[in-house]
Amino acid sequence: MSNNENNNGGIIYKGKTDAIYKVIVIGDPAVGKTSLLTKFATNQFEEKYLPTVGVSILKEPIELEDIDATISLMFWDIAGQPQFYMLHRPYFNGADGILLVFDMTRTSTFSNVNNWYSSAVKYGLSGVPRILIGNKIDLKDDRKIIVPMAEHLSEKLNAPYFETSALTGENVKVVFQKIAELVYKSKMNYK
Repeated sequence: MSNNENNNGGIIYKGKTDAIYKVIVIGDPAVGKTSLLTKFATNQFEEKYLPTVGVSILKEPIELEDIDATISLMFWDIAGQPQFYMLHRPYFNGADGILLVFDMTRTSTFSNVNNWYSSAVKYGLSGVPRILIGNKIDLKDDRKIIVPMAEHLSEKLNAPYFETSALTGENVKVVFQKIAELVYKSKMNYK
């Protein structure tokens, strides 16, 4: 691949790009946003729930083997607590991708995905790639959200749907690979 400029001014060298893309991770408190990121980055799971204060930022390089590229994603893990809502504008601003997370065992977190997505749209993010994630599938006996419900929301939001477990690691890497691929492809189409 020749040195090409993409719309972020990032130059691609043999499938590597120096651009860093911002992905916001949003959803209600205690759905597992931080746990998913921690599992992905360190393969660890923290049993104790510690609410995120404001925002926590994690930068990870992700290899996209299918397209022989490596991109850096900056994940903005945004607090779900209402007292941080006034900070959404600067946190959402300029996002290149969205992970919308809900807890499979709590229907309110599923319903609220619509509100989280509406906030993203309000801040100009209707055109960015997004993924819908149902987390905590390890809690099979407590499951409240059935697949057709999630697939219906997935279609409505135009977001691929994945079920994950931050505890066991099921589908965690898959989700992060997928958002990296979607962000990369959306950026490369702007050339």
